[in-house]
Amino acid sequence: MSACVRREQVAYVRKHGVSLRRACALLQVARSTVGYESVLARRDAPVLSAMRELSAQYPRFGYRRIQVFLARRGHTMSADRAYRIWKKAGLQVP
Repeated sequence: MSACVRREQVAYVRKHGVSLRRACALLQVARSTVGYESVLARRDAPVLSAMRELSAQYPRFGYRRIQVFLARRGHTMSADRAYRIWKKAGLQVP
């Protein structure tokens, strides 16, 4: 089960009046998992907006070609990261 699902489960139990410590103990979830916030969303926000802009301008280009355009704009990244952002944003070529 993913950490995101575990956080949702703890939030559900807490909504019914159970303390955080007790909810984590009942569900066997580490309390450090509950408080974690990913930095990927903040780090990828400028790249995502630029990627959406380029994909609207060039609708037939895939993530590899858009990655080249992003590198020219100063957003250098690996192909894996470009694909992850591309897929998460739902920018698949029709």
